Amino acid sequence: MHRTGPGRGRWPVGGGVDVTAVPGDAARPIADARTDRPGHGRRMSFRARRGDGFLRKSGTFFTGTLLRTLAQGALFVLLAREMPINTYGLFVGVTALVAVVSPFASAGTPSLIMQNYADAPGDWPRHLVRGMFLSTVFGSGATVLVAAAGLAIWGADVGLVDLLCLAFADLVAWRLIEAVAASIQVRGRILLAALIPALLHVCRLAGAVVLTVAGGPITLHDWAVTSVVLSVVVCLTVILGGLRGGGRHVISVRGSLRQARTGMLFAVGLSAQSVYNDVDKVMLSRLGTPESAAIYAAAYRVVDLAYTPARSMSAIAYPRFFEAGRNGPRAALRMARGLLPRFLAFSVPVSLLLVAFSWMMPLVFGADFEAAVPAVQGLSALLVLKSLHYLAADALSGARMQGRRTICQIGVGVLNVLLNLWLIPAYGWQGAIYSSLACDALLAVLLWGCLAVAVRRDTAGTPPAPRPRERV
Repeated sequence: MHRTGPGRGRWPVGGGVDVTAVPGDAARPIADARTDRPGHGRRMSFRARRGDGFLRKSGTFFTGTLLRTLAQGALFVLLAREMPINTYGLFVGVTALVAVVSPFASAGTPSLIMQNYADAPGDWPRHLVRGMFLSTVFGSGATVLVAAAGLAIWGADVGLVDLLCLAFADLVAWRLIEAVAASIQVRGRILLAALIPALLHVCRLAGAVVLTVAGGPITLHDWAVTSVVLSVVVCLTVILGGLRGGGRHVISVRGSLRQARTGMLFAVGLSAQSVYNDVDKVMLSRLGTPESAAIYAAAYRVVDLAYTPARSMSAIAYPRFFEAGRNGPRAALRMARGLLPRFLAFSVPVSLLLVAFSWMMPLVFGADFEAAVPAVQGLSALLVLKSLHYLAADALSGARMQGRRTICQIGVGVLNVLLNLWLIPAYGWQGAIYSSLACDALLAVLLWGCLAVAVRRDTAGTPPAPRPRERV
């Protein structure tokens, strides 16, 4: 493995505010010849921290992210109340399986778009077209894979058509929308980049409301068909808007596949992250009961909703990790350390608020979710743990050490599966909580440890040079 080098990361987590700290728009260079003078970097760092507009941009992105998260949360609650709990548990299992496979569906397209834009901003239409091609090819393959795996896991309990519809909506249509949003974000249109993904979830929520008004419980088939139709319509609209002004570009299959080899490194790391985030829901629906999967999923959704402001900060900071990493792991570490107090100042109080207001779960989701109260209390610590390991992970990517990050994520993902095989049959959703907390804590330790070792080995004061990306 190479020790350091220009990092490409994951979409979207991380950021920083020191030396190369989140200043200006994504297209603006982070350094010039003046920063080579001794002591100049520290003075620029101070001015950048005061005028970088990081919180303003985070707030702008938060507007769209909040709309998207609220729509997702409202949809989640509506389906939980209108579906029979066993049907809802199966739905949760299928969507979790889709989430585990989803990183491969895009072949790392959002990160590739950000990486390529940093190298050649004027070629953004080509980067976007290539990314959409990869998302379509890999997403279609992932859809078939999920359908086959779903039949093997649930058999006749879930129909093939339902599996294909739910998978296609998220693995092809959603990934294409995500690619367009990434292309728009790197060009500095932050609010629009945040609103585009929200559009799909608002439309899905509207579709669920229509099904509810139509009367009767919502079946899995009804929702699967509604979801895929709405997703395709929104996807086509977003693509047409995203390509406007870009001219016509011929897709190079060979060039796209070469990009895919780089993107799959991001995808492997993202898939490992999805494993320790979502595989417990799949395993609960199979090794436990659909009811326990529904309870755990409801609690996890609330925690995920609470993390939305931190996710917005991450989205703004993430592209800058690529640029900071050109100067090696020390610059990436400074960025992570600069952002860490902000993340902790948010995550610690909010985790305590989740514990205090967890009694509201049955009021929101229904009487069947009484057990979700202790589940939320147990999972609330994830807010702090995620703040820790997300920053370290993106610092590694920015320092061109994606390989080390991916290895850590794979190891923790495997451990999560093994722990779930032991804990879920014995303790149900409580076992899934124990596994999640242990794995997220271990991941934080491993990633910060890798970053510390990289900084210790880095030769201070050497001029930055192009460095190859790590491979696994």
